[in-house]
Amino acid sequence: MWGAIGMGNEGAGQYDGDGYQHALELAWDRLLSRDLGEAARNAMARLEGDHLVLPFLGRETVVDVRSRSVTLSGKNAPVAESILVLHYLDGARAARPSGEWVSFRQLRGGHAYYGAFKRRTIDGIASLFHHRPGTLLTAAKRLGGTGLSIGDASARLEVFPKVPVAVAVWAGDDEIGGSANLLFDETASAHLPVEDLAEAGSLVLDLLSDAARSSS
Repeated sequence: MWGAIGMGNEGAGQYDGDGYQHALELAWDRLLSRDLGEAARNAMARLEGDHLVLPFLGRETVVDVRSRSVTLSGKNAPVAESILVLHYLDGARAARPSGEWVSFRQLRGGHAYYGAFKRRTIDGIASLFHHRPGTLLTAAKRLGGTGLSIGDASARLEVFPKVPVAVAVWAGDDEIGGSANLLFDETASAHLPVEDLAEAGSLVLDLLSDAARSSS
């Protein structure tokens, strides 16, 4: 996940090993220093007593600030996904999605890490779907996605309420290999730094892969 993109040295993730737990503690500290009402409004989440509730790739996410726990669809969230949720709640700002899609390399700071992002995520999506592009929408719908009109098959997924992504696939043939892309709304960098957006893209690939397997 974060280790796949690497920051500073490609392949050396910012949250490798024990760093995950430290990053989680820092993320909690940052969020709990905020006005939770303001954080909820900016993130388009609901504040219900000691809980922040928001959708995360089609799953209801509950952040319990009293117990410092994150659950996804009623189950304890993996540490890496908990970090991403907390970073979004802390980092989301007033800007709303514009509807203009941009590539990862066009995001603030994205150009330097585009090569790793392409190898891990974009090429992974192409490998998964370019021989059967029609299955992309089926898999995406299992994550709450909706169809788009990009390429041979495409879908919009809501990573978070203010961080939509577009996944698109172009089918290959005997002469030209298939391809794919994962696009972000141009406002994505207002809510999450590029390393978190890379993690979001990696997670989209992993969940689409799981959804495709369960659909076959």
